[in-house]
Amino acid sequence: MTGEKELFARLCAAESYSAAIPSQEGIGIYNEKRLHRILKHTLCERESCFEVKIGKYIADICEDGRITEIQCASLAPLRAKLEYYLENTDCHVCVVHPIIVRKKLIRAERETGEILRIKQSPKRETLYSALAALYPIRELLSDARISVRIMSVEAEEYRYSERTRYRREGKYDADTFPTALVDALELSRPEDYSRFLPAELVGREFCAAEYAPYAKLRGRDIYSALNVLAAVGILSREKLGARVVYRAK
Repeated sequence: MTGEKELFARLCAAESYSAAIPSQEGIGIYNEKRLHRILKHTLCERESCFEVKIGKYIADICEDGRITEIQCASLAPLRAKLEYYLENTDCHVCVVHPIIVRKKLIRAERETGEILRIKQSPKRETLYSALAALYPIRELLSDARISVRIMSVEAEEYRYSERTRYRREGKYDADTFPTALVDALELSRPEDYSRFLPAELVGREFCAAEYAPYAKLRGRDIYSALNVLAAVGILSREKLGARVVYRAK
């Protein structure tokens, strides 16, 4: 993990805001693609293993019988691709999903690169929010040939214009630059998901409202996380009238 962190940091430095400003190349066109590219080069240094055609799909990485798919956004579009790999190859498939656990918000002048203001973003993704994000592929997670790797990263978001025309939506002209790899969590077996079950809830029935304070999730995300745990066999799920109750197996 130490080696991965060091490599990730070097790749981030090469694509940092300060490195991009002199020529303006890369500003405004990468965002999530930048993080995707940095992760790809962190996980595999053999470029011959990048963008490998497998049947009707192109795998991000295919190396030594292992397919790696990096998905920075929703995992829903990845489902059909994963099903195809499992049905038509003998490869192990690893889904890499990055989350931004800390992010600086930096107001900058686009033309000169001058930094005008820096503050810490109050919004943070967590391992529990990553668990909820697995909902679209939940039925595949109990397959022995599929694993998930959650990569926790730090980033800086450079905002070049304040909210004006899109004030209500809170939209900005912005670029995101990853800065550090904090940690990585590998979920290879159903029992690996037991870390998402607080000890206080083990051995008894509980509802989504009781799980919410531990996961710090809201609304649909709470149910998504619990349904993922049910899909991998960590929880049983039962509907009692209008109420759904869960129990650790």
